[in-house]
Amino acid sequence: MNSPSASSRDMKLDFLEEPELEFGRHGRHVDIRQGLKLYGPLDTVDDDVRRIRIGIVGTQQTIDGLRRWLGRCATGVEAKKSRQPNLFPDFPGFGDSSPFRASFEIDDASCRIIPPRDLRALSDHAHYGALIRGVELLANEIKALSEEIRPAVVLVALPPELVGLDEDEDDREAKTKDVPQGEKEELAYGTDLDLHHMLKAEAMKFGQPIQIVLPTTYDSTAKAKADKLDGKRRLQDEATRAWNLHIALYYKANYRPWRMVRNPNDLKTCFVGINFYRSLDKVNLMTSMAQVYDERGEGVIVRGKPVALKKDDPIPHLSSEDAFTLIVHALTEYRREHKHSPARLVLHKSSNFSAEELSGFNRAVEDQRLDTADFLVVEKSFTRLFREGSYPPLRGTLLSLDDRNHVLYTKGSVPYYSTFPGMYVPRTLRFKIAQGDESPRKLAEEILALTKLNWNNTQFDGGEPITMRVARQVGKVLKYVAVDGVVQPKYSFYM
Repeated sequence: MNSPSASSRDMKLDFLEEPELEFGRHGRHVDIRQGLKLYGPLDTVDDDVRRIRIGIVGTQQTIDGLRRWLGRCATGVEAKKSRQPNLFPDFPGFGDSSPFRASFEIDDASCRIIPPRDLRALSDHAHYGALIRGVELLANEIKALSEEIRPAVVLVALPPELVGLDEDEDDREAKTKDVPQGEKEELAYGTDLDLHHMLKAEAMKFGQPIQIVLPTTYDSTAKAKADKLDGKRRLQDEATRAWNLHIALYYKANYRPWRMVRNPNDLKTCFVGINFYRSLDKVNLMTSMAQVYDERGEGVIVRGKPVALKKDDPIPHLSSEDAFTLIVHALTEYRREHKHSPARLVLHKSSNFSAEELSGFNRAVEDQRLDTADFLVVEKSFTRLFREGSYPPLRGTLLSLDDRNHVLYTKGSVPYYSTFPGMYVPRTLRFKIAQGDESPRKLAEEILALTKLNWNNTQFDGGEPITMRVARQVGKVLKYVAVDGVVQPKYSFYM
């Protein structure tokens, strides 16, 4: 481990305990799945059983396969055999008597079938032409469902003919995760066409949350056509797949499974993540912004103005006026959503703050009469610690290089799991305090807790705080939305 700006006298090592989450009946637990099994979702009402209307789009075969699997999941899915039962728990089912106190309503009227001849016709198009036509076929059926029955969520049981027409940006990152990246590479802003993001942008026009489901989710014998992870898609065990899909659908139906535990003495805090993405025409850089709101993980998506790169600086920065406008707009939307104002702003940004940005952000803090604010640069790091034995350092290990620069293990060995739940040497997260009122330890504790607000994954050791994950994910979808297009404010439309 080395750092050009730190000496051994400056460095300090600390450990943060795994943060608890709050579930139904005010129950608390460090683990998402165990907390849900013991206490139910955060917004559970004991005498209330929820009926969640679900729509499905796909071929007759993919719709039937997905409906059969959801029916099996309703009564529970047995855990896979493992020496780490906390890492691979059984799925308790999703029904009236399950911890969720909710069930899905699916009937033939809520299913839209794509004709096989339309899928066969895709072979008449070139690669990207087939992808664009495939998205159009799916979007038309989603629109029809939205207009006819308005389901809470539409499941897209992706036909095999559409699997592998693109390559997701996250999977390209996975292939190059061990390649050192500097700040320029971290802000490479992918621009390739992507079915998932394109379809999310189309569904946004109808105000309809969707969930894309690959055949391998409900059929472990199905083979994905896309070349992923050296040609083999790593398939999670069935119980884990059931956990992750049902939680995502529960959240997209506008319910809340869990939240961060908030100390009543803490100020009401608004967490904001800012990232940049390149427009689809590769000409402009736009600001992508996601508020990760309060401890419930609720908030508003705000899109900023185009940002121009300077010749002498390859990193995008906001002007002072744009920085001011962005935060004022965000806080205005926050108040509209939550019916109250925050007292504190925590801003996570993927690149260094310029003097103009700091000026604009501080002016917005004063204009909105906030009590305190913390501005942090948050990015992945290759700074690592070495630990005796076969496992990497514990998640929650905090290395302070100096007063401003800190390295946090958000991925690492997890005592609750009795193992390191990963395949590769974990990367750390670096956060630099550009301006701060809170202590570094407090800021690190918040980052660690924010890694657990990921509604797509019930394994709690997420590597990124949701501020940065959301900002990045939002940008991937927004680049397919026209400047004057519909931008939905809720994260459920992007995940």
